[in-house]
Amino acid sequence: MERFSVRRIDGGIIQISNPMFQVQNPIWKPHVKYQEYWQLVKTQPNGPIETYLCSYIVDWSNQTARNFRELIAQPMQVFDQKHLLWQNSKTCKHLAALVQDVLGTKTVKKVLCFGLGDFCRSAPEWLKKQHDSWDENSEVKNVMGCMIQHSMALTIAQLCRGNETLPLLAQDPEYTEVAEDILTKKEFEIVGTHGAGGFAEIDEDSIVISPFAAAPVKQIIADLARPVLIISTGFEVFNSNE
Repeated sequence: MERFSVRRIDGGIIQISNPMFQVQNPIWKPHVKYQEYWQLVKTQPNGPIETYLCSYIVDWSNQTARNFRELIAQPMQVFDQKHLLWQNSKTCKHLAALVQDVLGTKTVKKVLCFGLGDFCRSAPEWLKKQHDSWDENSEVKNVMGCMIQHSMALTIAQLCRGNETLPLLAQDPEYTEVAEDILTKKEFEIVGTHGAGGFAEIDEDSIVISPFAAAPVKQIIADLARPVLIISTGFEVFNSNE
């Protein structure tokens, strides 16, 4: 498209030019940049005055460095190893007990995951340069957190599933095709890599898992539904988005 249409919170529409319009194989990719509540009430947003009443705008990221990063060795095998490690951990048992206690007799019909992270792509060069040595073990340690987060989602889905089918949905624009393939084999369903794909699925019979998403997930959910359970950062934890 030549322009993006963005709705302001006063109902007005502004047009943002697309500098990549008709550019073949662009290295710049558009994404949603949130100007959430705290930015709108505490600071003056950056950019043209027309965007000051926008809760989101279009921003751009250079994909070159990310696209040239290799994959870790045997990602499926590593995922299976870390998943087994998680299942046998005290943390897993504690989480299962806590979730069961919180849910009680409530019915859960779907589990949605936002921004759990890609666990197949090798670490960026800047991170490797911060260490004297970097090997396959370092690569695995770098993505282990993302693997455990997905394992946690599998555990919660299994607790809520019982004998019924329960959708387990995941959305993250950082997923590689390999990660999506692995997750699909592990009973995840990948929904809209960008935009409202996953958010449109949230309802009052959902569990939302979103520990460290780049989007202001709690603020978005507040305008959509009241899920049964939200697993996210605490209210005292604020990053650039929440």
